[in-house]
Amino acid sequence: MKKLFALLMVAVLALSAFACGNENPPAETTDPVTDAPAVTDPAVNEGTFKAGVYTATSAYAAEGMNMTWNFVLTLKDDGTFTLANDAGEVKGDGTYALANDHYEMKFSDDRVGAFVVSADGKLKMTADMPYGIATIQLALVGDIIFTFASEVPADADTTEAGKTEEGGDFAVAAGNYAAEYKKESAMAGSVVYKYTATVGADGTFSYKVTFAMGGQNMDGSSANGTFKVEGGKFIFTDSEGNVTEGKVTAENTIVISLKASSMAKDPYEVTFTPAVYGVAAGNYAAQYEKVSAMAGTVLYKYTATVGADGKFSYKVTFAMGGQDMDGASAEGTYKIDGEKFIFTDSEGNVTEGKITAENTIVISLKASSMAKDPYEVTFTVAQ
Repeated sequence: MKKLFALLMVAVLALSAFACGNENPPAETTDPVTDAPAVTDPAVNEGTFKAGVYTATSAYAAEGMNMTWNFVLTLKDDGTFTLANDAGEVKGDGTYALANDHYEMKFSDDRVGAFVVSADGKLKMTADMPYGIATIQLALVGDIIFTFASEVPADADTTEAGKTEEGGDFAVAAGNYAAEYKKESAMAGSVVYKYTATVGADGTFSYKVTFAMGGQNMDGSSANGTFKVEGGKFIFTDSEGNVTEGKVTAENTIVISLKASSMAKDPYEVTFTPAVYGVAAGNYAAQYEKVSAMAGTVLYKYTATVGADGKFSYKVTFAMGGQDMDGASAEGTYKIDGEKFIFTDSEGNVTEGKITAENTIVISLKASSMAKDPYEVTFTVAQ
């Protein structure tokens, strides 16, 4: 079980699904066995580059985990690019340029990529590819080959960040967001400030920072207030009336300078994108308190097991009239789709919950035969 969990965590950290940042898998874990083909030649340009819209498909398969990506890469004549999925969600942008025998890509968050032009005009990635807040590793998925699909649409040219020539602004959806900033200093060494933020549908915005220093996990700056989006600008007004202006550079992508800690003299510019949380295998717990005129106060205690093999089970216990009683229980399988946690029990009933933070599942599950409706509970790792 421990080995299987280690394999799953390697895939999650490497492929996005579901960790924050672009960290590589721990060196001590065993490489998962996949059906990905080996990365092949060429490693240098053999054909002539042509600006345009290119598409590619990549997949990852390992025991208990299958993932497929459909990429859309738009390379413009002005040396800029946009990387998106087939639903049109932007996963990265920046600039590209010829670098001797290959092309280098510099993403707006300072990560880099590279590709070469093969003899048939296709583009082959020659370095691990940044994608959203993750990095897709060629060692796990094999070659990523982009094929020319069309010319760049005339209305895709931009005049300023977050705004097209036709005047449309990028949107910022309500939800949880994440960003990070890596600081190098002679005194503290390398410190990674991890920002998390919540964009509310009611116009509220809050953020907080955590970091590790000297082997200790520490809390950094935090603030809450309101926001508005105007003409590609993201304007945050905190609870004390201080106004910070950022910009919306792509769909659900906020670039803004925010204080990291009391030790930092100036705020750091970070790029917020939708957070992707993971759920580690293990035991979880939740509870729901029900107050009624007939039974008084009843505390339903939920326990659940999340398996690295995709299995999920839960059971409920409670006390009533001085007696300990068993409540509802079920077992089945689960899958994670973005922030959705989808539980299918052994009878085929499907219950959809959501992952609101790392190892935090909010889902409505039956407590007992006496309860008419399921109760919404929040599972966190059992202590």
